[in-house]
Amino acid sequence: MSQDKLTRIAIVSADKCKPKRCRQECRKSCPVVRMGKLCIEVTPVDKIAFISEELCIGCGICAKKCPFEAVSIINLPSNLERDTTHRYSANSFKLHRLPIPRPGEVLGLVGTNGIGKSTALKILAGKQKPNLGRFTDPPDWTEILTHFRGSELQNYFTKILEDDMKAIIKPQYVDQIPRAIKVGVVGCCFRTVDVAAMSSVA
Repeated sequence: MSQDKLTRIAIVSADKCKPKRCRQECRKSCPVVRMGKLCIEVTPVDKIAFISEELCIGCGICAKKCPFEAVSIINLPSNLERDTTHRYSANSFKLHRLPIPRPGEVLGLVGTNGIGKSTALKILAGKQKPNLGRFTDPPDWTEILTHFRGSELQNYFTKILEDDMKAIIKPQYVDQIPRAIKVGVVGCCFRTVDVAAMSSVA
């Protein structure tokens, strides 16, 4: 099964997976591993477990058994066979397609965590090169522009690369607001703002 014809994505969190601090419940409970196939591998030198998306049957038992909740198995509603824009590594999300920014207009992306908003914005700003899903053999910009040939994105990326246009991104991490602001009353926050300075900016 090729990488572009997968019917599921297996995600292993590098932050949560701790194979040296568990009994490798994910591997031991996997029915495919029990049949003698290397669906889940954890070697003594590995920092995280590796799940083969080609062998995975999508049962989700490994995700339920993991004591650190480090595994997610996402069964896709259909085969996403084309328009893969970026993928960081095996066992990670794939970003399909890109929104199309237009000069003089503001483009906003809203959604849950981990769906590729920040990655899409970094790519559109020219800060990250899309690998078209080929994380082991990333393409160069010539091949990337050929991939987007005939679309608005080809012209957009050409202008970004030639410095004929600049994209400004402003990520908003609303989930981190409670960490930055410890007070519980909105009025307290407003009192810390220099109103005179705000009016001069406006």
